[in-house]
Amino acid sequence: MAAPEGTSILNITGTWSLSSSLSDDLGPTFMAQNIPWIIRRVISYASLELKMIQKAAEPPERPATVIDVIQTVRPGGFDSENSYILDGETRTDKVPIFGAMSMKAVYVPMAEVSTEDIMGQVIEQPSATDDRVAIKEMTEGVNTGWKTTALWAFQEIDGERRFCKYCTTTKGEEKVQARLVYDYKATSE
Repeated sequence: MAAPEGTSILNITGTWSLSSSLSDDLGPTFMAQNIPWIIRRVISYASLELKMIQKAAEPPERPATVIDVIQTVRPGGFDSENSYILDGETRTDKVPIFGAMSMKAVYVPMAEVSTEDIMGQVIEQPSATDDRVAIKEMTEGVNTGWKTTALWAFQEIDGERRFCKYCTTTKGEEKVQARLVYDYKATSE
């Protein structure tokens, strides 16, 4: 289902389900991230749902926007809960599939979005009052050698607005890319 009016990178609260028919195959990405073959097989048949609640910055208590994400993977038992604090500071976390990793996230304006970041796609333009068009998430496997940059943005696909993540993963000289496209399911409160 298309993203409803009022959702944007500045208001992404909602429940989102990965559209396997519109998304790229994640197999090469997971290989670069050292995910074992059997887990890659399970995940290839799994459904993925993100329940996101975005909280705007409210200094001094909350100096940066926070997006709380509950990720549910069925089947698989790879569920996780993360908070993305959009301040550009590096934090470490442990995620069931990836183990220990470092992560940072920040809003970016259109001027900082490259064609490579969005894999040649066209993303939604900024509003007249705010130039932020995307969230840039940078993750790195601790002691595993891979790095992934994911750009979160909205794109029109087949006439419908969709929330997308454009992921570029590198490990040594290897580089793989995948676009993840999400269906809007419901509001999250």
